[in-house]
Order: sequence, then structure tokens, then C-alpha cells
Amino acid sequence: MKERLFAAFFLMWMSLLSVSAQMTFTMNGITYNDVAVRDSKGFTTVTLPAGTNLSGLITAVKVDGQNVEASQVTPNPTTTKLNYGELKVFTYNNKAYGFRFEEDVWFCGVFISDCHVNQGTGHDGTSAADLKTIMDNIIAMGKNGTKKVTFEAAPNLVPKTSIIFCLGDIDQDKGDNGSSGTHENFLTATAKVAQTAGIPFIFIAGNHDLSPDYWTGENGDPGIKYGLSGTGYNADEETVTAITNNNTYWNNKGIFDENISYFIDDSKSSYFQSKPFTFKFKDVRFYCAHTYWFQKIYKKPTLFSQNVTYYAPDGVISALDTFVDSHKDEASVWMQHYPWIAGSDCNRWWLDQNDVGKYITSSDNSIYGSSTSGISYNEERANTLKKDPLSDIMMKAAGKVDGKVQHFSGHYHHFADETYNNTTNNGSSVRDYTVAAPGNTSQTNNAFVVLFKRGEGVKEVLKTQF
Repeated sequence: MKERLFAAFFLMWMSLLSVSAQMTFTMNGITYNDVAVRDSKGFTTVTLPAGTNLSGLITAVKVDGQNVEASQVTPNPTTTKLNYGELKVFTYNNKAYGFRFEEDVWFCGVFISDCHVNQGTGHDGTSAADLKTIMDNIIAMGKNGTKKVTFEAAPNLVPKTSIIFCLGDIDQDKGDNGSSGTHENFLTATAKVAQTAGIPFIFIAGNHDLSPDYWTGENGDPGIKYGLSGTGYNADEETVTAITNNNTYWNNKGIFDENISYFIDDSKSSYFQSKPFTFKFKDVRFYCAHTYWFQKIYKKPTLFSQNVTYYAPDGVISALDTFVDSHKDEASVWMQHYPWIAGSDCNRWWLDQNDVGKYITSSDNSIYGSSTSGISYNEERANTLKKDPLSDIMMKAAGKVDGKVQHFSGHYHHFADETYNNTTNNGSSVRDYTVAAPGNTSQTNNAFVVLFKRGEGVKEVLKTQF
């Protein structure tokens, strides 16, 4: 009772008088400056990772940077019982210092897409130097105590970046300079910057990074051919290798709750597959496709045969379905390069058609609508063929907001916020947030800052510019 009265008196006192002295702590396994923020009312909020044991947390005390004996502070911070949400007031030399310990339930992700590094006119391309500046600014968000954005769900939160996503079309067609097959410009400006900062960076492939199925040698593109460095399946392999190498780096850092794992068709393990993946971070499950979940598998050409055989990705979709069935209780967030609704040509991308309706059919049948022979993208069924079964799978998992799966995409180069409603199951809806390209000068904002809640998923999505 006395402590409550003293705490109330402290708040009234601090509203009239500011204390210039600072009390700080040494804490067990936690860096104080990373978790403590001085509140506007004068007390300090210490936001700790979820699950932190408060017993024995404080091991030493400083005032204005000078060590003081903890026993000279009332009550002794190293032995007093701390409770989450409770204002705790400590006094030293007749000065009061207020602290509130809170459990960290919020974290922020930043989504960018379609960087098209050095690709230039016609693609809203971004230079490697500009992209590095964007990454530096994303990483620095909130570290100086300034709010970049304000979330209604957590108005007192100073958002800091916990994880960064890039949703495809990372640089020039199939790699640096459009021919080398590598992605060093993009990786130097993004992945390596994130690694130095210790903030996980996840990127997926778009249609400029993996060959769309209809690239068969038309319009000067060599398509999937044998022995052409930086093109065809060689470039596809380079892209998937860059992605998996980046994923392995973060796996090895032990930064995720559960390491990144891949969805593949085991029966076609020797064939090219784009390898969509999943991981768990801060008690939220992330599902990451590349162009989209229905990227076809293909048997590579050889020195003796330039023929490429395509297969429906049913094994991949079935692996996804089985996995989701066993992880239904986990809050999930989804992403792929292609939007669900945004863009006038959206449906033809889902059908692997080019702008005049050409496509490559798979050599096998599909139960997931992956065989699209004879279907024009302006037909009504084109909008539902693959989207309905995929949305049914996604709907099984927790983490929906207002009954809608939370999804992020790129490709369109403009912002969009659209909802796809399943035509055969009224209970299946996907809310798709499409992020603008950073080089699109017609947009005033070019990234999403997303507020996540541990164990619950997406809570709020805001546009901003870095």
C-alpha cells in the first residue's frame, strides 16, 4: 500500500519537476540501452523480450554513469521483486527514479520490393547506392528515439526494425548487368548491410529473377537453354543459391525461433525448383513463396538435348498443405511476388501467360489448377483457378485479421490494399498488401512498416519512405 501511494506521489511530482540525473542498470544477459526508453512523464520504460525472468534481472546500478552500491538504493534493485506493468520507484541521495518493466509483445517488419537495382528506365530502377541508403535508414529506424511512424495499436511504441523483407525483382534481369547471373550489387546493398547490423533480411525472387515459364527464347531472351552463362537455368540456379545462402546465414545465427525450411517435391529432387520456404520468428510463422506458389518445376536441358520439360508444382503445394495442417495454431503471415488482385494483368501472371496469351503447359495434370491450357486471362475462371485452392490452404492457419489471411506482395510497383474472396468458399479471404517500388517516383511512400504482435501476427500496416 505504501509503495502504491509513493508511486502515485512520484507521478504527480514528476509532472511538475524534471530530474536531470539518470539511474541505469546492469542486467543479466540484456543490454540496458537496447531495452530502456525514458518516458515523457519522467520514468523509464524497460521493455524486455517476451519470457524474460524478472527475478535476479538487475545485477548492478549506476547513477549518472557512476557505479553505486545497490544496497544504498531504496529498495535495493538487485533484491526487490519486480513485476511486469508495475511502476517501481527507487530513491538514491533523496532523488527518485521511476521504472516500469514491460514484456516485449510488439515487433516491426519493413517490406520493400522491386528494387530493380541498376535496371533504369521503364522499371523504376534503384541504384545500388540509393538502395544501400534505404537499407541504412530502415536499420536506423527509431534508434535515436524518434518515431518514424505511429501505430494506433501501440501509440507509445517507438518502432524499431526487427526484420526486413524484399519481395522480388531484386536487380536487372537474371542478375547484375542482365547477363552475369550473379546478384552482387543487390546483395552488397542489402543482405551484407543487414548482416553487419545484425537485423535479419529475407528476400524472395520475382519474375525478373527466375524465368517465367513463357520465356522460351522469344523477343531476344534465350529462355531455359543449356550452357548460356547468366541466362536460362544457370541464372535461375544463381538466384536460388543467393536466396538459400542468405537464409543459411541467418539460420546459423540462431536468430529465428525455428530455422528456415523449404517446400519441395521430393519426387523431383534432381529438377529445378524455386524452393519456397517458411520460418518462425518471435512466435509468428512466415510463409514465403517466390514469384508465386505455383512456379513450375522443370527438368533442365543437357548438352545433348535442349528440351525443357515442365511439371505442375503439385508436390510443392501438397507439402505446403500438409505442413499447414500440422501448424494450424501458429499465427501466420504470407508473401509472394505476384499480387492477388492489384494490376490489370494480374491474372495472366498467375497463369504463366505473356502479354499475348502464350504459355507453357505442364507435362502432367494438376489438381491445383496448375495446368492452364486453353484459358485466357480475361476469362472469369482465370481469376479463381489457382487462387481458390491456395486461399483454402492459407485459411487453415491462425493469425487472420477480421477473418482475412494477411499477405504481402510486390510486382505492381504501386501501393495497393486489396482483398481476394474465394469464389467457392465464402469463408476464405486474403487481404493482400502490395508494396510500391522504391524507384517509383509517382508514389510518396515506398515501404510498408508492419506492426506484429508476438503469437498473433499482423496488427497494423503503414506506408512510409526511407
